[in-house]
Order: sequence, then C-alpha cells, then structure tokens
Amino acid sequence: MNIDTNQVLEFLHQKPEKNNPNSPVLFLFHGYGSNEEDLFSFARYLPKDYHIIALRAPIILAEGGYAWYTITFDDDMNKWSNDEEGIQSRDLILFNIKHHLNRINSSIEQIDVLGFSQGAILSWALGLTYPKYLHKIIALSGFYNPNLVKETEDSKSHLNCFSSHGTIDPVIPVIHTRKGIDLLKEKGIALQYKEYDAPHTISPENFKDLIDWIAGK
Repeated sequence: MNIDTNQVLEFLHQKPEKNNPNSPVLFLFHGYGSNEEDLFSFARYLPKDYHIIALRAPIILAEGGYAWYTITFDDDMNKWSNDEEGIQSRDLILFNIKHHLNRINSSIEQIDVLGFSQGAILSWALGLTYPKYLHKIIALSGFYNPNLVKETEDSKSHLNCFSSHGTIDPVIPVIHTRKGIDLLKEKGIALQYKEYDAPHTISPENFKDLIDWIAGK
C-alpha cells in the first residue's frame, strides 16, 4: 500500500509537570500489531519534565492492531518486510514530529525517540536519515536496517543512543540486532547496548536500565 506521509496520526500525549517551550519531548513508536497505548503505559514512570507523545502506526491490521509497514511470509515461512512502506513511515513520523512541536509551541531543536520492535527499527531509520532532528534514540528489541536509511552529510556525532535485546527473543533473533550494533559503532554512533535473558519484551531489568539511562544515571 502507499502510505500518506502528510497525515496526522492518532496519538496520546502526557504533558510535563511544568510546561515551557524548552521542555524536552519524547516520541514513542510501538511495535507491529500493537497501538499507541502500549508504550504509553510507561509514561508515568518517565521523567516528569518531558512531553511524552505516543503515535499510532498508519496501517490497520486484520487482528485490530497497527503496523508501520507490512510483514509477509512466503511458502517456506521466510519473513519479508516492505521496505518501501518502512521508508514512507519513516518520513511520516518526521512529519508528525514537526506537527507536534508546532502544536505544543516547542522551541527545542532536537527530540528524543523510543521505539519497540518495528518502532525501534524505524527509530534507527529516522535517526540515521535525519540526525539533526534527534538527540536520544532508545531502540528496544529491534535492529538497524540500512535499507530504510538515506545517508546524508548531516553530522551524527551528537546522537546519544541506548539499545537492548532479549537473548531468547523468538520474534527478532538477537543476532540481527548484534549485526546492526556493529554497523552503527563503525559509524561512530555513541551507543550503549545491553542484552537480557528475556524474550520479545521489555523486562523489568531492561526497563530500569533505560529509565536510568534517560535520567543520566
């Protein structure tokens, strides 16, 4: 399908306790088959000085969830991702980021993003294609897919990244994430990577570590 990259997505928004134009903003991108309520359930545990904005992916799935791009299987059950849709969703996310920064009258120049699974894959795609708009990237249980990235001359040296993966993840094998982490480190990306004895989920230990990382502990 062709994704309209100029549509305002459904969203949830938790405002900071003390709102001002310089308040930091964190965008949340859910995984395949989920919705904006999933990661937004963490909002109350995140720093209170942030705007927390969770976006809903544009593709409606038969089972009632949503996706950023289509995943299909061939006769041998090999999994294929629609990279064209992924690129369109990458640019759709940027459109929505700009929309919300204008909506909340924000004066900040860079935002933070947190994505899980497919949302993590798009967080990397967004950050590596449009690094000047991002500061922190938190990529959980996903991997870096260079097919979704349009390389530019914009500096990536300021990016500060946290990534994690479960070693017993049956949905996205950890080997895919490890390969991507190696590629990102070769690019000189400032990156903290951790693994946990967990499946395709955010374990309590993982959640504590990412909260500490956001807070700079």
